[in-house]
Amino acid sequence: MARPKSEDRRKAILDAALRVFAERGITNAPTSAISKAAGISEGSLFTYFKTKDELMGELYRELRMEFSRNLTDFPHGKDARTRLKYIWDQYLTLGAERPEQLKVLAQLRASGKLFKAEEKPAFAFIEILKAMHQTVKENKLREAPPEYLVLMLRAQAEISIEYIQAHPEDADLCRELGFRMVWAGLTGM
Repeated sequence: MARPKSEDRRKAILDAALRVFAERGITNAPTSAISKAAGISEGSLFTYFKTKDELMGELYRELRMEFSRNLTDFPHGKDARTRLKYIWDQYLTLGAERPEQLKVLAQLRASGKLFKAEEKPAFAFIEILKAMHQTVKENKLREAPPEYLVLMLRAQAEISIEYIQAHPEDADLCRELGFRMVWAGLTGM
């Protein structure tokens, strides 16, 4: 009879994968290095994740869901600008507090190993889409698919985070100017 899987061990593997991917990059991170960082055998890693690709997909989902879980005081019922600004601020805060998570998320997205059909949309993504649709409905938005606009918002946020990391003295200014640029681009205002 197989031993039941431990949630603590699964979490340790995901945490180790995050650290190893952040240090080495995805392509230079063998499962042996991940299992060593997790303090388990490589065989144990494959008990939890059949392949490295499966591990990558699960880490991607976990990181996205973790961000959504941190949106505890989300301004439900507020206008689209307020909701987008809230998500913007939370994303930039995450980038300042846990830059390795954003670094690994970007690597995972760029890996070509994630399949959209398997992705469960995270709360933040759903709320951004709702705000984008509301803005389109109110005729404030230029002609563009809302999913494209979500990508534009994320790209601008990641550029802002990169700049703020290099110039922390400008953090408040860049946080505000970055969002104003995004909102102007979305609404023409």
